[in-house]
Amino acid sequence: MVNKKDYICGIPFGNLEIRDSKRFLCCDGWLKNYLPDNSTPFDAWNSTEATEIRESVLDGSFKYCDSTICPYLHQLEKFGDVGRVEPIYHKNNIPPVLKELIEKHKIGKLNSPRTIQFSFDKSCNLKCPSCRVELIMADSKKIKLVKQNIEDIQNTFGNDVTMLYITGTGDPFVSVGFRDFLRNFDKTKWQSLEKIHLHTNATRWNKKMWDSMKSIHPYVQTCEISIDAGTKETYETKTRLGGNWDVLIDNLKFISTIPSIKSVKPSFVVQTHNYKEMKQFYDLMYSIFGNKVSVFFGKITNWGHFTEDEYKKHQVWNPDHKEHSEFLVELNRTLPAKNAFTNLQEFIEPHKAII
Repeated sequence: MVNKKDYICGIPFGNLEIRDSKRFLCCDGWLKNYLPDNSTPFDAWNSTEATEIRESVLDGSFKYCDSTICPYLHQLEKFGDVGRVEPIYHKNNIPPVLKELIEKHKIGKLNSPRTIQFSFDKSCNLKCPSCRVELIMADSKKIKLVKQNIEDIQNTFGNDVTMLYITGTGDPFVSVGFRDFLRNFDKTKWQSLEKIHLHTNATRWNKKMWDSMKSIHPYVQTCEISIDAGTKETYETKTRLGGNWDVLIDNLKFISTIPSIKSVKPSFVVQTHNYKEMKQFYDLMYSIFGNKVSVFFGKITNWGHFTEDEYKKHQVWNPDHKEHSEFLVELNRTLPAKNAFTNLQEFIEPHKAII
């Protein structure tokens, strides 16, 4: 059995996600201890709660982490290794940057995150049932607030942040505030910045849009593209309401030609509506992006918009689900596979996941 005290996760020492009123050191589906609501980004980063989370990683308890959802911790607990993907490292193999952050934490000098995630605008042109029950678009008041938040973050952490993650709750090309920020990006206000990671549905990421934000091109080296379907019918009628499959595929092919992008993470939220398309999705993404791709298959999460009964109907990986046996067949047709990772490892045969 793996001894988690021999391992450490670097996320709490370098990452801060900022939403409208909440702040997190990691995805709130993976990490259950929240930082103080309505706190400033600086106060959240330096809060007692943040310290407790970091200490739980250092002591090996990982007591605030949900290992059934976090694919990295899940891999470690189930199979005794961390696979090929950061952010969990054996303590004998900690990267120098993480060592430095840990030392700053120990002496109370971890004053700034390296990565800031902009999640304070839910604006999106799609109404995906796995995410929301209605279309969400910011009004003029909200747009002004988003721009003010960006300015506040810039003034607080701009000199130290090395990566910006935009966004985890909407779409960076649809949000007026985020889109304007990307189009008018000023490197002089982000002195240490090395990367901008875009998380998008890609329906607006075409050549015209990309050409309108040339100043960010050198920084966009990675992206995540949320799709959740392997066919036009499922995409347009089940998982991406308001989306156009043909437009998406054209945009994906364009994205594959962008020279600065070294890694693309197409993501697929596994649920009753789409699990029979996992293999088709993987093959399609690999055919477009080749070895740049890292396909993620993840369990659907209840963000508060499902009733318990509705959520159970989507949990096809649950052994009590009526289609669970069919799900096992489809999963094992797909995984393990090159350039793919998941938090469904325990259902893969043989029990050795590639992550």
